[in-house]
Amino acid sequence: MPILVPSVYVPPEEQSGVPWPKLINPMPQVSFTDPRGVTTVFSDWENGWLLQPGAKGLDMPQYAFATDESPGIDGYELRDVRAQGKEIILPVALWANDSRQAYKERRRRLINSLNPKRGVGTLTLTEPDGATRTIGAYYTGGLEGDESLDAAGERWCINALTFGVPSPFWIGGEVTHNWKAGSTEEFFPFLPLLVGDSQVLGEVVVTNPGDDFAYPVWTIKGPATAVTLTNTRTDLTTGQQIVDELTVNRTISGTDTIVIDTRERRQTALLNGSVNLWPDLSDDSVMWPLEEGDNQLNLVVDGSTATTSVSMTYQPRYLAS
Repeated sequence: MPILVPSVYVPPEEQSGVPWPKLINPMPQVSFTDPRGVTTVFSDWENGWLLQPGAKGLDMPQYAFATDESPGIDGYELRDVRAQGKEIILPVALWANDSRQAYKERRRRLINSLNPKRGVGTLTLTEPDGATRTIGAYYTGGLEGDESLDAAGERWCINALTFGVPSPFWIGGEVTHNWKAGSTEEFFPFLPLLVGDSQVLGEVVVTNPGDDFAYPVWTIKGPATAVTLTNTRTDLTTGQQIVDELTVNRTISGTDTIVIDTRERRQTALLNGSVNLWPDLSDDSVMWPLEEGDNQLNLVVDGSTATTSVSMTYQPRYLAS
């Protein structure tokens, strides 16, 4: 005798077909822009790209430690810490629904864009809230060609793309502060600074939200006869106050612009984009950075007028994506 079982009622809305699969481990949108400006979005499901779980190297770098040991004393003294370059590995699936030819063309465009002979490109991570961070990167491996059954098919492939990362820090969006002398005897739009007929003088607190030093680019528009930019900071290892000063002794007119770039491996001081002002820097000048957190700055511009202005632009550096 057959065994009877009650029928299972399925609501009509659940009978419309197989539900769309949900990502178990969602990732932010990730893209690579090569030095030519060509961008490939690896998180583009509709167009045949999927960044899979298993990405590595998105957070803290490794560090190199310099230490000293002394005879007869236990342990050692930590002398220096330096963040090292790193690798980022992105497992990426690529496919094409229409034809193998379309799949091959897409794969070839990716290979062309990843050519490391063009130099360092940019990896960009975009969170669902729109926040972005970038890091310089270049291709080092992963697309040599693997036609194993579990790695590729007629119109799809899965590759673990490996990128070399020379600088270990993720870069946030640009932060700009502007100060200008006005007839109200204030700098604006930030904290007020005292203004006299011959100089702009005052103190202002600038907060660096990053995890490490940030190196600003200064723009001074004349007239002026000298510029002194000072940062008073506290040494994190000794607790002592350190005063870093950057002074340019050069007379400029109202049509002149000085740009001082303190960024590592780029340090320049230029008048109107071409005249080298390095000889006009004082002997004690330091291309100082902004420390993480609050920085107490003092800005002095001698020979200023109501049209004199100072601006500072920097990008915070982060240890994690």
